[in-house]
Amino acid sequence: EYRPVTPGVAGSSPVNRAISFPFHPESPVMLKFIDETPLHIFVLFALALGLAPFVPPHLWEKFQMLRAGQLTAPLDWFDVFFHGAPWALLAVKLARLSKGRPPGP
Repeated sequence: EYRPVTPGVAGSSPVNRAISFPFHPESPVMLKFIDETPLHIFVLFALALGLAPFVPPHLWEKFQMLRAGQLTAPLDWFDVFFHGAPWALLAVKLARLSKGRPPGP
């Protein structure tokens, strides 16, 4: 089926419709991954990776630095992303479970 491409209109290109970034939170690939992964895996990663090193929790230190305006180095921002990602995935999983999405295997 031929659809003319309208320049400047978002989503009008066949390429834009065909390509979906898999790590976008609303990507079908990412949502399928979240739905099919058991909840205990997200909890385990959030506790292990999200809190490591444990005394004091690294993510807590980074939030203190952010609040004080000292979070300036790129490595610090990477740490916030790296240690915060498991918590974000856990939050998405819990939100999808609360809306009646499939709990996974």
